[in-house]
Amino acid sequence: MFVWVTLPAGCSSMEVFTEALKKQVAVLPGIPFYVDGGGTDTLRLNFSNSDIERIAEGIRRLGRVIRSLAA
Repeated sequence: MFVWVTLPAGCSSMEVFTEALKKQVAVLPGIPFYVDGGGTDTLRLNFSNSDIERIAEGIRRLGRVIRSLAA
């Protein structure tokens, strides 16, 4: 199972990808999924192979990353 996330204005999916990895959270930038060059402001989150506690912690970490980049 996965969901698409649209990032706040000015947030780059590649920057979020890079910074999230430093926090041990793997996300996919939307860029490879857009044939028209889009996806720079989207992420694909996959959570089919994690328990609820790991998902919750990953979302907390990802939220901190996105807030820091959007500031």
